[in-house]
Amino acid sequence: MTSRSGEADHGVSVENQWYDDWVKENIPDLSGKVAIVTGGNSGTGFWAASALAGKGCTVVLACRNEAKANAAKDEIIGYHPEAKMDVIVMDNMDLSTVKSFAETFNGKYDRLDFLLNNAGIMAQPLIKSKDGHDIQFQTNHLAHFLLTQLLWEKMLNTEGESRIVNHSSGAHKMGSPAFDKNNMENPSYSWGILGFNALLWHGMLPLMGMKPLDNWKRYGTSKLCNVLFTKELDRKIQEKSLAEKVICVACHPGYANTNLQNVAKDSMNNWEKMNSGNAQSAADGSLPLLLCTVGKDVKGGDYCEPSLATNFKGPPIVGKVGGNGNNAEMAKELWSYSEEILDTTFSV
Repeated sequence: MTSRSGEADHGVSVENQWYDDWVKENIPDLSGKVAIVTGGNSGTGFWAASALAGKGCTVVLACRNEAKANAAKDEIIGYHPEAKMDVIVMDNMDLSTVKSFAETFNGKYDRLDFLLNNAGIMAQPLIKSKDGHDIQFQTNHLAHFLLTQLLWEKMLNTEGESRIVNHSSGAHKMGSPAFDKNNMENPSYSWGILGFNALLWHGMLPLMGMKPLDNWKRYGTSKLCNVLFTKELDRKIQEKSLAEKVICVACHPGYANTNLQNVAKDSMNNWEKMNSGNAQSAADGSLPLLLCTVGKDVKGGDYCEPSLATNFKGPPIVGKVGGNGNNAEMAKELWSYSEEILDTTFSV
C-alpha cells in the first residue's frame, strides 16, 4: 500500500513490514462503532484511521487543515469503498476550535467508542500559541485534555467499553523529564540511573544532528504529560469503578517515518538519513496506537509500544512506562494545572 501519510511529501519512503498482516489478524469487525482520530490526515493517525474504517468503524478526522483531511478521507475510501468517514476541523493550537469540534461532534453523534488523541508536534522552538501556551505543551497535551473532558460524558454513556488513547513517545523517559508547572520553558531532567540518559542527551543526540537540546526537553516533557494524564485519568476511573465503561491507555509509535521529523528538521539535521536507515514505516508505527484501541487484553493505564530494536520498531506489545511516568504526585499536579489554565473542572 502506498501512502499519503507524509512520506510522499517529505521524500523518504520506508516499506511496511507488519501493518497489513497485523490489521487483518487482530482487528475485529467494528461496525456500528465511532472513532475520533486527531491529526488523522497524515502519519500514524492516517494509518490508524484507515485500519479502523476498513473494519466498519465510522471514523471522524479531527484536523486543522480541512483540505488535507478531505484528501485523506478520499484516499481511505479509495482503499475501503464502504468506509464511513467524516471530517470536523480542529486545531490543537487554537483551543476555541477544540470546543467547537466537541460541540459539533456531540450534536452529530450519539456514541464515541474510541478517542485517539494522536495529533502532535516535535522539537519545536519556544513559541506561544494564540492561547498563550508553549505550542508543544498545548498541541501534545493541553488540547487533548480539554477534548477528552468535553467528550467524557459521551464516552461514559456509550454502550460497551470506550477507550481513550493518548499518543505519547519513548521520549517521555529519555533523560527522565519532569513536569513542573513553574518550570515549563526549561524543564528539569533527572538524567536516569548512572547518568545513562545524560550521556544519551548530551552525547548521542548531537551526534545524530538532533539539536538544540531545549526543544527536545520541552518535547520530552509534553510526552511525559501524555503518560501522566493517562495514569491520573485511569486512577480516577478506578476510584469511581468506571473501568467497565471506559479505559484510558497510552502508546509509543517507535521510530516511525512520518512528517514530524521534516517539520522538526531544524532540531534534527540528519533526519533524512536517519529515517532511511533506521525508521519503520508510518503504517507500522500506527500499530501500538491500534493495539491500544482494539487489543482485547489491554487494560486501563497500559502503555503499548513496538517489541523490537529497543522498542524502536516491530509488532506492538504492552510495555512499560519509565522515568517519571509513574509519578503519582506529578500526575495530580499536571491534572490540577491543566484545569487551572483552562479555567475548567474535569469531573470524572
